[in-house]
Amino acid sequence: MNRSIASLLVILILASAQVAVAAPSARLGMSDGLARQGLSLRYDGPIADLAPEEQPAEPVHAAGGREEKNPLVAMLMSFAVPGWGEFYTGHDGRGRAFMAAEGAIWIGYASYSVQERMRTDDFEEYVAIYLDVDQGADHTYYEDVADYMRSEGSDSYNEDIRSEARSLFPDDLDAQDRYFAEHGYFGGDGWDWGTRDRLEEYRELRHEASVSSRNAFYMTGLAVLNRALSGIDAAWMARRHNAGESGAPAARLSVAPVPDENGLCGSRATLEISF
Repeated sequence: MNRSIASLLVILILASAQVAVAAPSARLGMSDGLARQGLSLRYDGPIADLAPEEQPAEPVHAAGGREEKNPLVAMLMSFAVPGWGEFYTGHDGRGRAFMAAEGAIWIGYASYSVQERMRTDDFEEYVAIYLDVDQGADHTYYEDVADYMRSEGSDSYNEDIRSEARSLFPDDLDAQDRYFAEHGYFGGDGWDWGTRDRLEEYRELRHEASVSSRNAFYMTGLAVLNRALSGIDAAWMARRHNAGESGAPAARLSVAPVPDENGLCGSRATLEISF
């Protein structure tokens, strides 16, 4: 029994030795064959070069294979600069329209602001000429001289101040005098327009300045509206782009000056959308 096991082990050892000797011989034979064909199994390059190349991340594409646009980014871009989001989504025509509207709005604002300043100078100069009051007086003063024909006398500003003092302090004459001295106009601050026509002309000059100021304020409102519309439109266009929809609806915001029946210049904003 033991002799049989020993014989089996000897046979296995001899077989393993033959395989070990045959393997190098086979390798040498294959190398000689490849060498005769100009080929080799040897590789002397760096190990790192054998690693697969890293491929750049593929961009996310919308329907139709186009790059996807973020609606939120488009909206924020147009909130910052009207039309910018439309350019981002590839709708250059719409972007130019919103940018043109923005430019027209701020040109209108600058025009009305300059117009207001010029008309304010006109009514202040008018007061300086007819009431002998220096230009640049307190804003309240210009309001008061527009409300009353004169500062003292019948139906005057000071007469109404005395009436207010008596109503506020009916039993305190000293308090009435202090109130009248504090709120009345005296000496060089007093005025008398002389004729009703002069007062009405002054009121018209103030009204024109007020119209210009109001129109300048409206321009700032239009600027906010233009940003809101452009932001909504840009987000809408981004969604349509991602969905692969074409033939985007047309939209246009236009601002134009409009004179009224008195020859004063106002403005009109028009939003047109076609589906």
